[in-house]
Amino acid sequence: MSADRRFHVMRWSGYTVLTACFLSGFFYRFAPATFAQSLSASLGASAAQLGVLAAWHFWVYTAAQIPAGLLVDRWGTRLCVAAGSFVTAMGAAAQATAHNLLQASLGPVLTGLGLSVVFVGVMKNNAVWFSARHYGAITGLTMLLANVGSVLAGSPSAWLLHHLSWRTIFASAAVISFLLAGSVVMLVRNRSDATAVPVPRPAGSSAGAWRSIRHVLGRRELWPVYWCTIGTNGTFYAFSGLWGVPVLTDGFHLSNSHAALYTTLALATYGIGSFVIGLVSDRLGRRKPLLLASSAAALAGWLLLGLAPWRPGWSGLALYLLVGLAAAQVTVSFATLKELVPNSISATVLAVANTGVFAASAVIQPLFGWIVDLTHPAAGQPDLHSYRLALLLPVAFSAVGLLGALRATETWCRNVPEEAPAPRTTQPAGPLTG
Repeated sequence: MSADRRFHVMRWSGYTVLTACFLSGFFYRFAPATFAQSLSASLGASAAQLGVLAAWHFWVYTAAQIPAGLLVDRWGTRLCVAAGSFVTAMGAAAQATAHNLLQASLGPVLTGLGLSVVFVGVMKNNAVWFSARHYGAITGLTMLLANVGSVLAGSPSAWLLHHLSWRTIFASAAVISFLLAGSVVMLVRNRSDATAVPVPRPAGSSAGAWRSIRHVLGRRELWPVYWCTIGTNGTFYAFSGLWGVPVLTDGFHLSNSHAALYTTLALATYGIGSFVIGLVSDRLGRRKPLLLASSAAALAGWLLLGLAPWRPGWSGLALYLLVGLAAAQVTVSFATLKELVPNSISATVLAVANTGVFAASAVIQPLFGWIVDLTHPAAGQPDLHSYRLALLLPVAFSAVGLLGALRATETWCRNVPEEAPAPRTTQPAGPLTG
């Protein structure tokens, strides 16, 4: 086999198995929405308890995100993602065999911990094995393919629930994660050969990494983008990951499989939109107009879901698709953050942004359930009124997100020079910043 062919085989085999690991993370993240009724019945969980159970994944993933980046830099993608996939498999197995809430909590804790290294590992692998001019396209493709996991967590899983128990589905997912861990060991390589793209130098020390984190947190121009990403992506993750299905099953008495179709299509829209919005932004040479448009769409979608007289059918589906499309903003948000700082700290910026998104989801999910529990009738299932009140929570987050988008800095799709300590203050000849 020629060196060039060997390089392409190694690159795409590693990319495929890592993307499959990333895909599994989306499944574990969004499956609780489809399994909500079954989990509640089996474990005797209230809405608030179910929210806490699902949020464990987000809390642990959030806390581990930045340390995971340090581990990948130190030990490499292959070892870290293989170990993470093994821990994820243990979490799925723990959830499949749980018989009370305490035991069930071990599942999302372990899946959140195991999957925390996957995002960083995938992005680093893309940087090592693909040239800089293709990095945006391959990252958009990765997000699109990974969202297949969220789609599988919707209607296909709801269909499986007619034939299998939720325990069997989680047990099957555990087996798949075990197989993925072994595949990572066999197929992923941290370094390319002599014909490949040079490997970026890792951070010299953990002390230097934490100095970078403090530096990133202190840059005021980054915070508006953090908030607008939380207002679109963080709210959608919390809703589609747990409450999108119960709103329809409890509020409108739809079947679980019918309700799951709404979140499935919203997640599919999110996946496709993540790829398309990046291409559109690159073609326009602008970031801020798309940040504004998606933030406004998110606020409009959550307001209409909470206050408008929508019903299942075209009106309800349109609103689910609207908040899903708005969440696709994350591609442009990450590109903006990367362009606002020198390349030497761009990975740290993305890790901090990802941490913020998942922290917001971890807060929203249990608070949403607490509002539902507090406002629904003393006896019986939660009603539509309770869910409408709870939907004001993502309204508040998305309103702050829109304010952030208004204050965001336009980068004109250009990176600041490595030596520049501050964001660009002058603009090229052409249109004014929006």
